[in-house]
Amino acid sequence: MPTVQFNVTKRDLLGKEASKKFRKDGLVPAVVYGKNKENLNINVDHLKLKKIFKSEAGENTIIEMQVEDSDIKKIVLLKEAHLDTLTSNPLHLDFYEINEGEEVKVSCPLKFIGKPEGVKSGGVIQTLTNEVQVQCLPANIPNNIEVEISSLEIGETLRVENIPDIEGVDVISNPQSTVLSILAPRLVVETEAKEDEPSEEEGEGKEASTEEKPTESDKEEAK
Repeated sequence: MPTVQFNVTKRDLLGKEASKKFRKDGLVPAVVYGKNKENLNINVDHLKLKKIFKSEAGENTIIEMQVEDSDIKKIVLLKEAHLDTLTSNPLHLDFYEINEGEEVKVSCPLKFIGKPEGVKSGGVIQTLTNEVQVQCLPANIPNNIEVEISSLEIGETLRVENIPDIEGVDVISNPQSTVLSILAPRLVVETEAKEDEPSEEEGEGKEASTEEKPTESDKEEAK
């Protein structure tokens, strides 16, 4: 997989207020870390980063990161993005620095090929996941894994263990995990009908819980 060059700026100001100001200026606070590596705090241009991740490789793009006004260069992968719960804009990014010859673990999208026979017979696809975890050298990270599903009949299931092998890539997700199933139309109708039926508690007028879960704030501010 080819690398993409990307310039960033070193971030000396830390804390909640500084992070808010950076975001108003179109920058995203981020950190680069790695095995036996010292953490590096940086700012990333939001719009330039979006263009990179719109490529075919998406978030698995290997980035050759150059810190402006320095001789610091790092080869990194986006490891985690902390997003605003309302706008989905990034609040903070974690990049993992890759060591030469080191295998990495990433999420890889699945690309389903074909129309299942069961769907042609009136069945419905129930997709439980559209990605798997893989481990490989950075150069071997696939853009996606193609999975042929046209032969699946009603009642049949595709599991992780059924995903085809790719040379140099190990699928490390639970092999027994279900990827998708072909459901009979009757089962789909019955499931929808049960979801529409009011529960006993609803019938008695009991109030549902309105407790909100706390949102995850900028990683820095949690320290």
